[in-house]
Amino acid sequence: MLSWSSHQDGTPADVDALASGDGDAGLPHGALLMAFAEAIAQWDEAALASARDALVGATSEAFMIDAAAVAANFEMMTRVADGTGAQHAPEAMADRTALAARLGMVERP
Repeated sequence: MLSWSSHQDGTPADVDALASGDGDAGLPHGALLMAFAEAIAQWDEAALASARDALVGATSEAFMIDAAAVAANFEMMTRVADGTGAQHAPEAMADRTALAARLGMVERP
């Protein structure tokens, strides 16, 4: 989704930079957004408060709320898919596995 949406608005994300955590990945406020997402994923209250404050300081409270809503939506979609037993189409798995490896993520069975 990030890859598609970033191309649609004319700011293509650098997936390799996302994987390494270096720089802004070619996205406006990308480094701050990555720090915010990592703090959310790690359930680290202190890191989350710091990342949230940094994001609001550089942008606005509304921007941070939008970023939090995007993160919440991804979590919700994953839970719904898991709860329904949805599986990826076999032809899509090679691309997903390659992207997960590129991002340094472990794919769940």
